[in-house]
Amino acid sequence: MIAWALSPPEKEKTTRSMAQSNISVFKQFTGEQIGHVRLKPKDETETDKERNPLLCRACGNEVTDSEHSSVVNGRHEHSFVNPAGIAYRIGCFADVWGCIVHGIPTQEFTWFAGFTWCFCSCASCFTQLGWYYQSGQGEFFGLILDNLTRKARTH
Repeated sequence: MIAWALSPPEKEKTTRSMAQSNISVFKQFTGEQIGHVRLKPKDETETDKERNPLLCRACGNEVTDSEHSSVVNGRHEHSFVNPAGIAYRIGCFADVWGCIVHGIPTQEFTWFAGFTWCFCSCASCFTQLGWYYQSGQGEFFGLILDNLTRKARTH
């Protein structure tokens, strides 16, 4: 399996030049760098009324459900600033589907002591949705809350 995603230096360069060329520069990830792509089929017993799905804000792909929210270091929601000075508000989730986990796990600049992380992107449009964290203590997804939206209910 191969996935494509903007690498950070290329993303900045591409954002500046996209208006001129309308061409994006993507980095190729090999199967060894991709953790998994997960898709969750809707359970036949579930109804839209019972579910509270969270969707990718960019394309509407279903990512997870509110019932999979989890608590890490005493909270579900955390705010962090990365080394480039970009602030993120993330929510922790035990289970996520409709995402690609990619990159080589690293502890560099981790926001959760003892956990390695790699990127988590939408499986449909490749927008970065957050990070996948793992350690001997367990695993979870830290999703960028501003990149998610709730499914609009129609009654």
